[in-house]
Parts: sequence; structure tokens; C-alpha cells
Amino acid sequence: MRRAIAADFRSSTWGRRIALIGVCSWLAYEWGPGNETVTPWVLVRVIGDNEGAGTIVWAAAVGFVLTIVQQLASGFTALVGFSMFERSAKASWRRLSRHGSTPRLQWSQLGWGSRAAVAFGLGTTAVALIEIVSTGETGVRRHQRVVMSSAVLCAVLVAGLGAVGGALAVLGRSIEPLRATTDWMLRTLGNPLLWFVVVLVILMNQWMSARREQA
Repeated sequence: MRRAIAADFRSSTWGRRIALIGVCSWLAYEWGPGNETVTPWVLVRVIGDNEGAGTIVWAAAVGFVLTIVQQLASGFTALVGFSMFERSAKASWRRLSRHGSTPRLQWSQLGWGSRAAVAFGLGTTAVALIEIVSTGETGVRRHQRVVMSSAVLCAVLVAGLGAVGGALAVLGRSIEPLRATTDWMLRTLGNPLLWFVVVLVILMNQWMSARREQA
């Protein structure tokens, strides 16, 4: 995948290179540990900084807005990039489907459970790639509705999880013996250093897995 991206980068103009860098950045963020660490950290901070029923509302609202902005940006960047860089698109598809878990149907043709799993687990970069490969057609206009739908679905799921987390925090704080423990957990989970360590551990595990596959 790195070789394909490097080849596309060398053969592109600087304008196209910027687009390729954008695609690679979103791929690293969504397919790596970025999204799985940033979003939970933000939600925990929101929950920890609020009290009462408003905690639930704020957690759901921030989760929805944060996710839909990220997903729309990544999805449309992927549509533009994968439409321009065939080698990078093919290499990304091979990586996405190497474990045989990627659906061969269009995302829009899947059941709602499968759509949610792909959108939530892999993000709109994967949805865009699945649509381009499964239909054989490129372009933003061709797939923009699917990307927007997957972004909204993912945002709703994250908002729901944020609301559940907020409700659990409200419940824990309302029970006097659990209040101190709840506040301690929120302070711990809201510490960015913890999530930085989590990212390092995940990256190290991925690096070791890649080394074993090459051996």
C-alpha cells in the first residue's frame, strides 16, 4: 500500500499530491487508532465537565456533531482521492478486503446491521471505497448520497453511545457511594495521556502483526 501511494505521489502534480496526502491522513486516522481514541476522549471530557440531565444531552450532541463533521470530511476526501489515484485505491481495497470480511455488495444494498457495522467500524473512507469498487464508477456526485447517509448513521450511533455514557455517569453520581468512583473514572478516562498510551500500544501491536505476516 505504501509503494502504491508513493508511486501515485511521484507521478502527480502538487495539487493532486495535496489531495493524496488528505486521503492518506484520513485512512490513517479512520483505519488506525485515531478515531477510536479521539472520539471517546472528547465524549468523556464532555461528560466529566457537565452535571445532571444536561450531561446526556451534551454528550449526545457533541458526539453527533463531532462524528458527522469528521465522517463527511473523510468520505468526500476519499471520493475525490480514490477517483484520481487508481493504484492507491486498488492497494487500499486489497488491505480492506485481505481478511475476507469486506462486503462485495454496494454499501447501500446491505442490511441496516451491516451498514452500521461498516460505517461505525471503518468509517466513510471505507464506504466510499466499497461503493467505487463495487460499482466501478468514480466521482463525488455519483456517491455523495451514500457518503452522507453513512456519515449520518455513524453520527447517530456515536450520539447514542454518548447518551448512554452520560446516563451512566449521571446514575453513578446520583448514588452517593459511587460518586467518588465515578468522578475518578471520568478524570482518568479524560486524561489525554491515557489515550496517547492506548494509541502507542495499538500501533505497536499493528507493527508486530505486520512483522509476523512478513516473516
